[in-house]
Amino acid sequence: MRPRLPALVLGIGLGLLGGCATPKPPAPPPPTEAQRLAEEVARSTTEAQALLEAQDLLVWNFWTEGTQGDMAATYTGREGLFTLEAIRKIERLRQLDAEPRQVRALTALQSHFAGEYLSQQLAEVNDALANLEASLTFQVDGHDVRWHELERLLANERSALKRRALYTAATPALERLTPLIRKREERTEALVRELGYASYEAFGGELRQADLGRLGVLAEEVLQATEAPYQVVMERLSQRELGQAYAKLTRADLPRLFRGREVEGLFLKGEGLLRAHGTLAGMGIDLGEMKNVRIDARADVKRKNPRPLALGIRVPQDVRLSVKPVGGALEQVRLLHEFGHALHSAFTQEPRFELAKLGNPTVTETYAALFEDLMDDPVWLEEHAGLKDKERSDYLAAASAHKLFLIRRAAGRLLYALALHRPGADARALYQAMLERVDGMPASADDVARYLVDQEDFFQSADNFRAWFLAGQLQGQLKARFGPAWWHSLEAGTFLKGLWAQGNALSARELARGLGDDGIVPDVLLLRLGTTLGVPMKLGSHEEPAPPASAP
Repeated sequence: MRPRLPALVLGIGLGLLGGCATPKPPAPPPPTEAQRLAEEVARSTTEAQALLEAQDLLVWNFWTEGTQGDMAATYTGREGLFTLEAIRKIERLRQLDAEPRQVRALTALQSHFAGEYLSQQLAEVNDALANLEASLTFQVDGHDVRWHELERLLANERSALKRRALYTAATPALERLTPLIRKREERTEALVRELGYASYEAFGGELRQADLGRLGVLAEEVLQATEAPYQVVMERLSQRELGQAYAKLTRADLPRLFRGREVEGLFLKGEGLLRAHGTLAGMGIDLGEMKNVRIDARADVKRKNPRPLALGIRVPQDVRLSVKPVGGALEQVRLLHEFGHALHSAFTQEPRFELAKLGNPTVTETYAALFEDLMDDPVWLEEHAGLKDKERSDYLAAASAHKLFLIRRAAGRLLYALALHRPGADARALYQAMLERVDGMPASADDVARYLVDQEDFFQSADNFRAWFLAGQLQGQLKARFGPAWWHSLEAGTFLKGLWAQGNALSARELARGLGDDGIVPDVLLLRLGTTLGVPMKLGSHEEPAPPASAP
């Protein structure tokens, strides 16, 4: 048995131990402003991500099942998330952090929070507008016609007189939207300044991550370079599709004019998805076998939206693609476009939510446009659709003419928006001048009456305007590196996966540089369109407008 120490000895020993105890370490210094803000912003980011996922799931269920969801209910309990205080914290943290990648993530996050704040503040007027638009009807020959059906009806109507009657009859209905649109405009201008931006254009420039003024210069140059070729192309198309001179057309005829993109007997129902999968197979890609991708191709759900849709619920872990086979060339275009979005999300390796999901959409629209443009590729059309000779030439002429029209429209809308948000602007006069220049035809009173309805939020045209040109540059690189049928190359698949892996962390300018260009080069696409259409188009090499100083 172990002897017990005398109490005295034990007491002395314990006393000595106590006297020699290691002093307590000094209290840690209080967190710095940057550390405190980083913790708060991180919590807000996690909450915003969860909210966005919940909302995307509602969109998915509505799109694929027709199930109505309560989007407003997703904000319950999160009323304090998208506030001016939260936005200013993100901005302050962005000012304190010099690391470029962190600044880029914070910029994307701030834009998202600002957009949500604006949506909340404008909810009442936006809801009123949405409800009015959904209920808008006008009468033609004693029958009520929904405004949202106008474009489809114009495209399907053979009679020019009836097309013009439809277009004119819709004008009074559209003018009912004017007071609400004006109210929203005035409120938006005030809110942008409340957010701390010097102007509507300054906020738009940050959202688009571009110097909008310099991008406007590029838009002006594109319009100048394409003006004469456009007139030649439209005259040919008008004679072939409508049997009359382009000078005799009105804007009521434009949907019918571009209806020539459809090809009878080809692009049959159920074949679109097979073509898309077959195209990817040559690059060693099978979306159907990827565990993080879900493709809903059910055709028997009555309330399912027939238009294809790609959604990155959680990028890249949960990417979804909805397809309902309906057939037609336009449907194939849309499906390939959404495949481009799905691929970008599915192969993203970017771990940060802000750089994987948020940010300016120009780069992801570039990948979507790349695959959409396969429908303008003569090699792909013959291989995957059996389209060749005159039938292929006629289709390509119509498709390329429509792309040229869209490019000019985007350029014109960008210039119109820039002029509109400057002091002393006459919106009606600006809109009329833009329409007449871009479309190459006079603007009627019915056309000009749409000057408010045709406006866009925060220079949205800038995204597609740049994405189309970047997609042309990317396609040119793929053809140069891997051959005219680049979709047959495993190496092309590897190359694209390397781009997709970077998520939205790659800016439009960086994507262009990665392709060997200093910026956006419109000539690549314009030369392709000019070759197809038989008219020369050349702009010259142009550097992409530099981003604003606050942009990454």
